[in-house]
Parts: sequence; C-alpha cells; structure tokens
Amino acid sequence: MSKNGQLELGGYGFCTPKAVSGTSSVGKLTLADILQADGQPVPPVLQPSGDPVAMESLVPFERYFDPRYVDLEVEHIWKKRWQIACREEDIPNVGDRLAYDIVDLSFMIVRVAPDTIKAFYNFCPHRGRRLCDHAENRDSIRCPFHGWTWQLDGTLDWVPGQEDFPSVSASHHALTEVKVECWGGNVFINPDPGAPPLEKALGPLPKLFADHPMEERYTVAHFRKTVRCNWKLTQEAFMEGYHVLETHWDGMPFFGSAYTQYDNWDDGESHVNRLVTPSVVPDYWVRECISPEESARQFCQTMGLPLPEPGSITSFTQGRAWCASQRRLALEAASGHDLSDKPNAYFLEMTKCFLFPNHHPWWGEALAWWYRFLPVGRDPDLSVMEVRVTARIPKGQAAPPPPPVLELGPDDRTDECEALGVIGHILHQDMSNLVEIQKGMKAAPREKAFLTLARYQESNIQHFHNVYRKLLGLE
Repeated sequence: MSKNGQLELGGYGFCTPKAVSGTSSVGKLTLADILQADGQPVPPVLQPSGDPVAMESLVPFERYFDPRYVDLEVEHIWKKRWQIACREEDIPNVGDRLAYDIVDLSFMIVRVAPDTIKAFYNFCPHRGRRLCDHAENRDSIRCPFHGWTWQLDGTLDWVPGQEDFPSVSASHHALTEVKVECWGGNVFINPDPGAPPLEKALGPLPKLFADHPMEERYTVAHFRKTVRCNWKLTQEAFMEGYHVLETHWDGMPFFGSAYTQYDNWDDGESHVNRLVTPSVVPDYWVRECISPEESARQFCQTMGLPLPEPGSITSFTQGRAWCASQRRLALEAASGHDLSDKPNAYFLEMTKCFLFPNHHPWWGEALAWWYRFLPVGRDPDLSVMEVRVTARIPKGQAAPPPPPVLELGPDDRTDECEALGVIGHILHQDMSNLVEIQKGMKAAPREKAFLTLARYQESNIQHFHNVYRKLLGLE
C-alpha cells in the first residue's frame, strides 16, 4: 500500500494490494488503503460498515414505465414514508408557506411560529381549491376562491356568510395536519398518522453527519431539471460509480471511481446507503498514464484551486495533501471558520448518502450538494432532479437568503447554464444517458427485460430495490 507513508499505484512503482472482500469494486486498491496512506486517522464516518445486501434476482424494466407501479408507489411510499418537503431556510419567517406536491398529492408547509413548522393537506374543505399555489407570506391562510380563512395553525377563522353553512364546524373544517419533523435543516413530512418518528427512519444519518451539521449550512445555488425518464431511474444513475469509466471519462485522472466504497444500513424501519469515491487518485483504468502531479493539477483546475508548483508533487499522498490544504484555505477564507481539525478526506472524498425513498445528502466539502428526485404527476416517463449547492454559514453572520430556483425543462442543457459551472457539465453527461435508458427499457424483449446488477458496485441499487419490492408487496 505504501512506501515511507506514500500511496502507491500501478505503473509509477505503485503496488496494488489485494483488497478485503466486499470493500473494493475491482479487487484492487480500497478506499481504506487510500485514507490510511494520508497518515491521518481514518474518520469513523468513512470506515466500512453497514449490513449485507441481498441480491435482487429480478428487477423488471416495467417498474420504470408501467403505470400500475405509480399507483402502488402512491399507496405504499408517498402516503406512508417520511419524505423531504423543503429546507427550513425556504420558509424563514412566520407566515411563510410553500406547496409540496408529490404525484397528485399536495401539502402546504407553513412556519407557524419562529420555532414551529406545520404541514397540512393543501385543499380547501369548502370546494377543494388548493390553498397554496406558490411560496408566499401572509398572516393567515386564505382561500383564493371564496375567501375562507384559517389561522396559521390551521384553526378555522372566518367563513363569509357563515349563517348559510349550518353544517360547518370549527373542529371538522379545521385544516388537516400531517406529521412534520426536521433534521439537519431539512423539513420532512409523513401523511401516515401512525408512522414512527422521523428518528427511526433516519437510522445512522445523524451520527454520520455529526461533524457536518447541515442545519449550519445555506443554499448557494438551487435548480430543478425535468428529465424524460422515471424518478427511480434518474436517481439510480447517482447511486453508483461504475458509470464513470464511460460517462465521466474526463474525470478519471483525479476521481478513483473504481475504488468507491459502498455501504448499506437497514433495520426494517431505516433504509440508508452511501457511496464514497476518493479524489486526487487516478482511476484504476488510467493508473498507468497519470502521474501524481497531473492528477493533482487536474483536480485543482476543475475545482478552481491554485496549482502546485511544477515538480513539487512526486506522490499521490503529496498530491492529496496539497489539494486538501488548498480546498481548506479557500473554504476558511469564504466562511471565516477554522477547519484545521478536518482530515484530508473531508475536503476530497465524494461522499453521498441516501435516505429512502429519494433524498441524497452529501457529507463533507468535496461536493457539498443535496439531491432530491421526484415524479412528475402520474407520468412514469417524467421526473425532476433537484440539486442544491450548500455552504457553511459565515461565522458571526446570518444565513444569506436562498437564491431563486433555476427551472430547467427537459430540452434545456445543464452544460449551457453558466450559473451551474462544472456541475452543469457533469450532469449533462448523466442526462445524455437517462432518456435513452428509458427508451431502451421499453424496447427490450420481454424475456430479457430485467436489470443485471453488479454484486458490489451496484449494491446501493440492489438495496433500493430490496426495500422497494418489500414495501410495495411485489413478488
């Protein structure tokens, strides 16, 4: 693994030790090897853990386009599971509210008091009109159709001409609440009144994010991209690093996708998984032709960091240390926070977690992102990928207000949006595949219309479908 503490790989005199079974996708170098070569304690959050994942023998393509699965998802997922509705920063002031729509369900999220958020079914008990169409602030909840009015806590306040409605009562015509809880600055709802508390669903996530509190972060950029494929298919493209070889080939000099570590946790109530991809290490497939200095230089160019002096980087351990230090200095300058206690991995490793059914929070500062994937109405061929770029709230300052949401249609290219920067380029590479996958699945002969999933490299997808199948009661 190392010589005098230096990480070694392939054609530059770098050995490739045999990996521990189940910790490396190609049976070569492991994430643990790379982190140990940094000469720093391996953060507990990045140590291999989790539960064994049972192989899904058959995952039929029809799960992605047959409308009957939409009906099952509504009944067993969207009406039963904790799901992220928004961020607390989206409704910072008393009276702020917004609509959370999922399939043909709709909920209104309202800040009732400085420290209290409630969620209601988004409909008027009079004639059914949605009470909230868009984000707004008012001191009451008023129906735009006939003016029926409720207090912010859902109590019926006024009915015009109430003497003409003898059946109306304050108790029956109060707004109907749904469960709402917060974690990490995120607002979750669950329409099932008998659902266990959010803590049960989160499982290991609070511990994993203990040193990266998302409630201390704010949204720097926020966009939503409509995609012509199913919501499950869209998010599964971000649950494995196996596609980097072909799809993100230009990142292989500095992203070691073949060394990605996959972990899954499942206790029957919490369904969580994670992937961790190391940086400033060339991928297995190009290890013979990328020097340590070139790997570090390409990482710095991509991330907008100062380049190392020519000849100063002679090992990948040195390259990782340089890149981590430059990333740390940039973040400290922007936030005013001292991050010197953070290991290199905090700034380099792409660490994405997943909470069933559709939330993907990222740990650390390598890619400080936040994903959510949503169906569009009942159309199984449409979905929305929502991305937030987050940053630490500057020391001693209030969180800046969230920026406007950039809405991208199915024909808008993310790589043509200047505001997205390198993110737009990466996502366009992914989007170019997704539409064609949805089409290809429909074109497959029935006897071969099934996923073929890797044992380890696609174990996060295996885990997702294990949970999906059980919750929907599928054979």
